[in-house]
Amino acid sequence: MMLPQESARQITDGASTTLYFKLQPELFWFKGHFPEQALLPGVTQIHWVMHYGAELFNLPPIFSALDVVKFQRPLFPSEEITLTLNWDEAKSKLSFQYRCGDILASSGRISLCH
Repeated sequence: MMLPQESARQITDGASTTLYFKLQPELFWFKGHFPEQALLPGVTQIHWVMHYGAELFNLPPIFSALDVVKFQRPLFPSEEITLTLNWDEAKSKLSFQYRCGDILASSGRISLCH
């Protein structure tokens, strides 16, 4: 399994969506990262942002920069998380936030090529 189990989707407007996930322990990304305590790699979080951004907002698949990316709390197997995406078409920037409950786990912006 490469993508998390989506339980719900809340579309606020054409440029903002919140996705609700459960991180199944059998996800490919948890294998070997790390043996003592599995956690979701940051590169996977960015990959999912691009995947769902392309699906929801029909974005170009090529990014030019990662801006202000912060990984503040690890995401672990079996946790229920949210991913909020905001697309700013005028600036070609996709902002994201991963949360576990009320706790901000990671956030940032991706600049995309036109």
